[in-house]
Amino acid sequence: MFPHLKRQECPECPTCFNCQLPTNTCTNGGQCSISGACTCPAGWGDLDCSQPLCGSLYEPNRPPREIDQDCACDSGWGGVNCNVCQQDQSCQPFKGSNATCLKNAIGLKSMHAWCATTNIPWIDNTHVSLSCEWGKNECMFQFWKDREEQFYCELSECSQATSGDNDVQGHCKKAKCGCMKDAFMCGKEVDMSELVKNVKGPSEWFCKNGKNCWYNEYSTLVSVFPDNIQLACDVGECVNEQDYLDVGPIDQEFSSYTELMIIGAISLACILLFTITKITASRQKKMFGTRIELSLDDNDESDGPISTEIALTFADINYTVSGKPILSDISGYVEPGQMLAIMGPSGAGKSSLLDILSKKHKRGVTSGRILINGMLPTRRQFKRLTGFVDQDDSLMGTLTVRETLTYAALMRLPRRMPLKSIQKRVEDVIQELGINKIADSQIGMPGQRGISGGEKRRVSIGKELVTSPSLLFLDEPTSGLDAYNAGVVMACLKKLAHEGKRTVVVTIHQPRSNIFKMFDSLMLLADGQLVYFGPAKTCSSYFKDLGFPIPADYNVADYLIDLTMKRPEDAVNKPGTPLLSGEIDDDTQPLEEIHTPYLSTSDIQQEGSGELNLLSESNHSYFLLDSFYSSDLFQTIQNRVGRSENEDEINYSVWVDAPGQEESAFSIYQFYHELSLLSSRTFINLYRNPFLFFAHFGFSVLLAVLLGSLFWQVDVDLSGVQNRLGVLFFMCALLGFAATSALDMFNKERILFMRERENGYYTPGAYFVAKVLFDVVPLRVLPPLVMGSISYYMIGLNPSIHIFGKFLLVLVLFNLAAAGLCLCFATAFKNLSAANLLANLVILFSMLFGGFLLNKDHIPPMLSWLQYLSFFNYGYEALIVNELKDITLRDKSIADIQIPGPIILARFGFNGQAFWSDVIRLICFVLVTLTTSFVFLKYLVKERR
Repeated sequence: MFPHLKRQECPECPTCFNCQLPTNTCTNGGQCSISGACTCPAGWGDLDCSQPLCGSLYEPNRPPREIDQDCACDSGWGGVNCNVCQQDQSCQPFKGSNATCLKNAIGLKSMHAWCATTNIPWIDNTHVSLSCEWGKNECMFQFWKDREEQFYCELSECSQATSGDNDVQGHCKKAKCGCMKDAFMCGKEVDMSELVKNVKGPSEWFCKNGKNCWYNEYSTLVSVFPDNIQLACDVGECVNEQDYLDVGPIDQEFSSYTELMIIGAISLACILLFTITKITASRQKKMFGTRIELSLDDNDESDGPISTEIALTFADINYTVSGKPILSDISGYVEPGQMLAIMGPSGAGKSSLLDILSKKHKRGVTSGRILINGMLPTRRQFKRLTGFVDQDDSLMGTLTVRETLTYAALMRLPRRMPLKSIQKRVEDVIQELGINKIADSQIGMPGQRGISGGEKRRVSIGKELVTSPSLLFLDEPTSGLDAYNAGVVMACLKKLAHEGKRTVVVTIHQPRSNIFKMFDSLMLLADGQLVYFGPAKTCSSYFKDLGFPIPADYNVADYLIDLTMKRPEDAVNKPGTPLLSGEIDDDTQPLEEIHTPYLSTSDIQQEGSGELNLLSESNHSYFLLDSFYSSDLFQTIQNRVGRSENEDEINYSVWVDAPGQEESAFSIYQFYHELSLLSSRTFINLYRNPFLFFAHFGFSVLLAVLLGSLFWQVDVDLSGVQNRLGVLFFMCALLGFAATSALDMFNKERILFMRERENGYYTPGAYFVAKVLFDVVPLRVLPPLVMGSISYYMIGLNPSIHIFGKFLLVLVLFNLAAAGLCLCFATAFKNLSAANLLANLVILFSMLFGGFLLNKDHIPPMLSWLQYLSFFNYGYEALIVNELKDITLRDKSIADIQIPGPIILARFGFNGQAFWSDVIRLICFVLVTLTTSFVFLKYLVKERR
């Protein structure tokens, strides 16, 4: 009847969402309330928290995102749900005028990130969103494709740790994940729901400066996604001053990435050093390791020194030390192609005469004249024409014989001389001395087997022969050698004199008979006076005529030495023998008629027996002297030497150089030539004796690991201040005392340097630079870099990269300053023990004013100036300022207080603005000590005989 009242069926109402039901769950970290509704985290909406909200993070009524659209975020906000702040102004309306937007991913309370994946090419347009609530130690991870969320993971038991400047690494132990219904990867195209459901954790992520990040999940997702999903992120968190106060300090951890970079750099440096070492060693081997065979056409020595025949004459040589006469009126000559032997007992003045003839620097006062071919040469000309071989061999034990001779030739021969000619000269000397069998053998050092003593002596002679000297001086060439080796050495010298037309002058003590026969001329000294000079073969007849015949079974040299010491017993009552006991021979006059100072019988009877012996020896010496000066031999010397009309102009003095003896002008090319050769030689020495380098390097690594373990990750609190002060002071003390190894750098080669310098091998400047370079780089730069790089992040010092760089700079400069101070003592003192004692005392004294043992503000004013002499003061202050200036320390032992680093610096007496001024002072200290060391080396380390 009433059709409009006909009952109609109503549509079925949808089931109300109830998160308490198993089929309905809250996503994206939403919490299910008792009412069945989801309480969503900031930025999420809808019934199950699956819908991103737009606007901005702190807006109360945020609109949901339109389907298939990006959020329209308010100005200054970004991310998939507008939770990521972009600038400080966006935060200030909600967090206060001092609020800032942190973009470095180091979360304080609530951090949000929106990231694009960069290494998942098989899935297009994928993103990751990450947010963390650090008050709950919880994080939320979501994976997106084409604006659609695919799955999410609720991460718990999370923590974060910083490393480097703005690097942060997060760790979450547990994970609970879920798939979004009907999403592309959760049933629509691919079904990963079971895989996602089985994710249990752990997971971690890392961000560098809030941009370059990665995320990794270590349970099941690694089968689909790559290890370390690379992310390009936009991170933001609004914080204010109160947020900093509310949050405790974030842990710092051992930075694997920074340390890997540092270790990689050190490894690369080691590889480069090893490669350079091998290449250099290979080049050295090619140059020295094989015998050089040259044809006659290659033997072009036109630029080399030409050996000329030299006649040496000397007259009226006198030498006194502290008023005591050592030599008196010594005259003589040597002809070309002859060998003169200077003999006499110990203390007779043999070595002093040889030093004066070779124009060595003497401590006493010298007078007389020394001529070469009748002319007075300049000092430079004299050095070019002569060679000098000392009594003791001074050779570098790590070099081979051929290397030693080649370096000597390269240093002393003109640098324009072809290398082949120099090598040929070295080979000729090796053949001439008969040492070709040991040419490639190392000379050897104490405790290391090398060549024999006789072979070393011939090598020392060879160092002088490479320049083809016309005049060769040798001081005791047979000293310390057995009879056979002494004979071999002297046979070489005889061959050099006779066949090479060289003039050879040697001092010798008591040669055996076959060696004595090799001499052409003999000079016999007694108490600094000349008792014989003439042919060696006629000395027997000369002394026989004086009444001292040499017994048939007696060595001539031994008898002559005995004769100069005292009157032989078997010479009594011989014809021509002076009578000392009052005896009157029938063929002689009475004693009172003899015009000599000999004593009469009555005079002798008045003297004691001890005085009798002394007077007898004095009369015997006088007889020998008077006999020689009355002989034809002395007249021959006078005729050969002659007299100068103006002797004052040619008198030789070691203290005043004659005109024209000035040193040559400085040449940068010659300096570079000497420096390259000395560097090459020093490199070989370091390469073959690397113990000191490996000791420094090994102890640096060992102590770095030990320090890093003892002071592992120091806290940013008051106890951490003590640990920082202590570890930095220990590093300085360690480097300071390790630098005392530089004391031995010059000590081992002190005599070698003095002799080579005196013989004109090189200048002190080139030697000093070469030694310092090869000491500074391997022993003073690398060890502090290695120790600092390994221990810095283990200890947990300020992680900023530029702070770390300044830390290494100060360590290196401090080590150089300590080494420079030790070099001053090494060059100033010949005694290594005294240098070591003084160096350690100065370092300890310097430590006292470093600011750790004694507060700078409590130093008495009258002594405060001493701190400016302390390199510890500059180095330690720079390290402390660098570490504490930008750190705010926090202590909760009594109350929650924060202490800025500058306040702590001021309390300890450090100047918070003194870093760069301290660095400059350290540099000045290094330059001053190195300059002082060079001055000491140049003016104190000289050969004084």
